[in-house]
Amino acid sequence: MGQDGSRPDYHNLTKNCKFSTRELHDWHKRFKKDFPSGGIDRRQFIELYKKMFAGGPGHEVDAFCDQVFRRYDADGDGVVSFEEFMVTLSVASRGTRTEKLRWAFALYDRNGDGLLTGAEITQMLTAIYSSCGKESSGVRAKETTTTILRSADDNGDGRLSEDEFVRHASDCKAIKEMLQGF
Repeated sequence: MGQDGSRPDYHNLTKNCKFSTRELHDWHKRFKKDFPSGGIDRRQFIELYKKMFAGGPGHEVDAFCDQVFRRYDADGDGVVSFEEFMVTLSVASRGTRTEKLRWAFALYDRNGDGLLTGAEITQMLTAIYSSCGKESSGVRAKETTTTILRSADDNGDGRLSEDEFVRHASDCKAIKEMLQGF
């Protein structure tokens, strides 16, 4: 999909994102300037992420970066292509509230089973808090996870479905906090 340095099919890409052909052309120029190989590999992505966020290096930050990278790298080939970048950017910048929440849910759902366990929520919160340089990130993450599950786990199974997550994103202060972390 254009990763080899060739010009992407802008018309086709407009079907998968909310950018015009002209906007895609302009974005592609900048993307090629910053990533002449036509894609962003894991190392480059993690370096960029760490530059954007003040939190220093650490296992949690690396794990969070890796999870975000996997969400961008939709085809799993180890490189974020221009197309993958633009589709994700489209959701982040022009997506509906529900589209953004579903994207965030998929980010937090580390094993891809459609449910957020307490462990997954705690892992992601710990990484988010660490990347923001917050003290006692692990303890705070566990406390926030407990609050989230207490507030949003409608069926009491100890996990959040995507629907529960989306439904409670606006009324659960702890979920709002989690979403503000990235």
